[in-house]
Amino acid sequence: MKTYESWLAKLRKRAQPSGALSQWAEMLSSKQGGEADIWREHLREILEEEERASLDLILDLDLITAPAKTKQGPDEQIPLW
Repeated sequence: MKTYESWLAKLRKRAQPSGALSQWAEMLSSKQGGEADIWREHLREILEEEERASLDLILDLDLITAPAKTKQGPDEQIPLW
């Protein structure tokens, strides 16, 4: 079972690339409303453990930050016989 601390560690790792927080803030702003600047500050506070993320925000961030899945092409499918 995941703990909040392990989730936060993964989120910090995903936030390392330049511009990641700004991109997430824009997505959260369009999804949940509010200003992107406020979301960016809120995300920083969560990453610095000044604030704790709500369950709704955890779920939204998981959807936003999840690594993209690669699609299997028809050539990569394992034959049944």
